[in-house]
Parts: sequence; C-alpha cells; structure tokens
Amino acid sequence: MPDMRLLVWLLLLLALAGCAASGGVAAATPLPQPTIPAVAEVLADPPTDRVEVIGYLYITGAGTALAGGLSFSQADPHAPLAAPGSIWMPDPPPLPADAPVESAGATRYLIVRAQGRLSARGSYGPGGSYPYQISEVILEPLGARDLSIGLLLANSGIYDNQPVRLSGQLLLGASTALLVDRLGSGGVPEASAQQIKLIGPIVDEPLRARLTAAPGGAAYFGPVQIIGIWRRSSLYPLAIIPAR
Repeated sequence: MPDMRLLVWLLLLLALAGCAASGGVAAATPLPQPTIPAVAEVLADPPTDRVEVIGYLYITGAGTALAGGLSFSQADPHAPLAAPGSIWMPDPPPLPADAPVESAGATRYLIVRAQGRLSARGSYGPGGSYPYQISEVILEPLGARDLSIGLLLANSGIYDNQPVRLSGQLLLGASTALLVDRLGSGGVPEASAQQIKLIGPIVDEPLRARLTAAPGGAAYFGPVQIIGIWRRSSLYPLAIIPAR
C-alpha cells in the first residue's frame, strides 16, 4: 500500500525533526555562546552598521564575494545569488598563507568568519548583481572539523558556532531536512539511528535530482556529505555534497 507507506515515512520525518538531539548519547554542556549568523540570516534583516557573519569566501576571476552557501550538485561548485544569498567584497584583505583554501579550476573557496561594514541596499559587483557589499573587512579562515554524527552529538557544546563536516543519509522533505546515520528500506530511518536536524534554507534544486524519491514523491533521501555551522542541537548547512 504505497499511500500508507508514504504516510509512515512522513510521520517518521516529522517525529525525528522534533527530537534532533536524540540518539541515546549524553551531550556535553559548556556554557552556550552567542550565535554567529550565516549570510542569509544577516540579509533577512540587514543592520546599518558592522556585521559579523560566517559564510564561504568565494573567489573567481570576476572578484570576491561572501556567499551563504555553495552548490556542489553540478560539475563545479558555484555560489547562487539567490537565497541563501551573497555579499560583494570589493577590497578583500589578504589571506594567511596557511588558510585552508580549496579550489576547482580557477575558483577558490573557504569558510570564513567575517566582520565588516555592510552597505545600504543597492547594486554592487559585476553587472550590479549583488544587492549588498561589505567593506573594512576582517577575515578569520575556518577549517571544517571532520566528525561523525555520534561524536558531534556527544560533544555538542564544544563545536558550537564552528564549521563541521559530516557524512550520512539526507532526508529532505518540503520544509524539513534531517541527516541520519542509518536508513532502512524506502528511506525510513532505523529505530536506533542517530540524527541531526538541518536549519536554514536548502534551495539547491539540482540536489533533489541526485537523491531517491520516497514513495509518493513528497520527499527525497540519499547519501551526502554536509558542511555546516553547528548550533548546539542543529546544523546550518553551507554545502550539501551528494555522493558520487
């Protein structure tokens, strides 16, 4: 009965979303730190003064931008100008020699913590295609820590506001997304699976084409690697890389 199977799948997805830190692992409890926003969160309500934000520094032949996320669903990583957004950086400061820069052809990129003065809304960068730019910039390169889902949940407070890299199975619904360590038949998580809720916009439409449709086509699942900012009990994704 495909309809009943779809209903069970969706109910499990909603139940898992409500208990993102579950899995039988006791979490470390250091004092919470103030959340450092991602690019899309800053652009949703832009301040009129200096900002502090985490995102991808995205460097091409056209110049440098601060991107809210990168898409790896096509041949080369690219930074969409739509949500999760990008900010033009007309005068980027030099990077340290040991900055963890990655490259794909002539494109270079790395995760950074950036501070600077955000412009008023306008038209900036090549073709005036960026609605904001940032100046007087201070950059701190950040390397993503390679962790398992279980290790991250067991040490949640240690990695607060830090970029992490996780591998697992993505469950992607219309408005809910989860990363779990084990899936059963039809994309249903195993009873003992550990899982993490993803927050923030996931607008990478080509990603869906790389995943498997659940019964009824209302959701998708498949193996991925996710790079994102850890927020105590959830993950803000900066990049979702489907398995080859």
